[in-house]
This record gives sequence, structure tokens and C-alpha cells, in this order.
Amino acid sequence: MKQNNCAETVDRVQKGVARGMLVCGLTYLFLLWEELTDKGRLNEILDFTVIIGSVLTVAVTFISLWPVIKQKLTGKILVKNEPESFVSGAMLASFKNGWIALTLSLVVLIGMSKFIESFGLSLRFYFALLFAIAVLSASISFFWLTREDDLENMEE
Repeated sequence: MKQNNCAETVDRVQKGVARGMLVCGLTYLFLLWEELTDKGRLNEILDFTVIIGSVLTVAVTFISLWPVIKQKLTGKILVKNEPESFVSGAMLASFKNGWIALTLSLVVLIGMSKFIESFGLSLRFYFALLFAIAVLSASISFFWLTREDDLENMEE
């Protein structure tokens, strides 16, 4: 059995959580699409897609968090505080970026509220839209910040 150090475990957990956030955000986009379509076959397919996306979100997130859950259940917590790492910093930065995207979206929606009211969409649509923006922007930001690039190869 391969033994990973704490930082590697935390990095893997955070990458998995970011994957779960991405699946969740995409699921909410399908939920928005479902809200915009008339009842019928496409709406039923989108409803099923949302259910599958919800199950995948829970599964991906649970599988990602399992090493930490297992450590806590067995009392073998390797580290009391999360170790500092590049990935941890990227996760915090991505949450900040998600918050910025959410705030900007709220400003735009509030600024255009008179025009938006004419669409006649439910509050559920706008809450789902804002949640999708927040989660997708945070997860995409995380993957952008942690992407592999050729800078390391150029140093040599």
C-alpha cells in the first residue's frame, strides 16, 4: 500500500472537491435549461440529466473526501491543520474568484432588474443561475490556477 504524505492527501481531496463543484455547476446549467424549456420530452430528458448530475456530484465529492472521513472515523488524523501547499492556495484563490463572479453577477442582475422582470422567469431560475455562476467560476478558476504548463520545463 502506497503511503502518501499529508500534503498530497489534502491536494488530492481539494482537486476532487473542485471536480465535484464542476459537476454541480454543470448540473445547475442543465437545471436552468430545464426551466427554460416547455414540458415535453426534452424537459423530461433534462430532468433525468439533473438527477444524474446530482448523484454524480454527491459521488465525486464523497469519493474525494473519503480519505479524510476514513482518517477521522479511525482516529488516525495525520494532521490537525491543513498543510500549506500550492493547491491549498489555489483553492482559496478560486473561492475568492467565485465570490467576485457572484458579486458581479448580482450587480448586473440588480442593475438590469427592470428589463429582466419582463422575462417572467421564476426566482428559482435566478437563484440557480447565481449558484451555477459561483460554483462554476470557482471550480474553473481552480483548474486554471493548478493547470500544468511548460514553465517548469523551461527552467531547465
